[in-house]
Amino acid sequence: MVSVGMVFSAGGAKGDPFHSGVIAAIAEHTGFDSRDAELVVGTSAGSFTATALRAGLSPIDAEARHLGRELSAEGAAIVERIVTPYAEPEVERSLLPSAPRMTLNAMLPPWKIDPARFAYGLLPDGKRSGASIAARIDELLPDGWPKRPTWIVAVRTNDGRRIVFGRDDVAGTVGQATQASSAIPAFYTPVRIGDRSFVDGALHSSTNADLVATLGFDLVIVSSVKTATADARSWRSDPERAWFSNKLDNELAEIRSTGTPVIVIEPDDTQLALLASGERVDACAAGRLAAERVLATSDGAGLRSIVESTG
Repeated sequence: MVSVGMVFSAGGAKGDPFHSGVIAAIAEHTGFDSRDAELVVGTSAGSFTATALRAGLSPIDAEARHLGRELSAEGAAIVERIVTPYAEPEVERSLLPSAPRMTLNAMLPPWKIDPARFAYGLLPDGKRSGASIAARIDELLPDGWPKRPTWIVAVRTNDGRRIVFGRDDVAGTVGQATQASSAIPAFYTPVRIGDRSFVDGALHSSTNADLVATLGFDLVIVSSVKTATADARSWRSDPERAWFSNKLDNELAEIRSTGTPVIVIEPDDTQLALLASGERVDACAAGRLAAERVLATSDGAGLRSIVESTG
């Protein structure tokens, strides 16, 4: 039996649909069921995909859910656990800088300023509450944290440190961790857990793939909707996507330096055009097409040769 680690990126409303298309295509074309991954790492929207898999939702049902298709009986029973309506009510907030200490830390030695943390610390808190996210994920996983390794990434506001729920010694339910990982700075309110507050893990990286670098997996699969293939990214037209792509490139180099094979599924120009519509169906189709494009390459052949032994 081989060990596979899976990484699911941030991506807002497009994230979970994209990832669902990816894992459905992988299941269909290789037979690998992402529920069998030894570790799932989710950042922001990617934490929705990670928790759905750990709740037992199959890749095919994950895709069907976004496409409006009928789910299997097993899939329907899992989804029906969620009874809390999704809502983002506005709450009162201060207009003062939300995390000045984070801004200060972003300028401290070794004198490599982190522009994302620097900017966030000066912005006010968001005014929308994502509390329904925590409630819905806790309903999806009524027994609490999954027994199989599940890492959800957030950033702690008081010092800007990356926190990995499910790995680090921090409190919080799986729902709270998912809400924290998804708390887009200056849009959602930070998530208070104990005596600390947390925001979106994408503030550190949209993928956080470096977390798996030293774990010795036989294969790492990264599904990344916030980046783009080398020929589809541009600092001029989309600096945010180029920024996240550059970060992912560095993370991939770290993984590969350990000898671990890693396959990246990210949009090219064709999939970026689909993602631009903002529709869940199109985002799901973009994920499937991106996966099928990669599966048709030598990387895809390598993936097949590795995962065939999981049976």
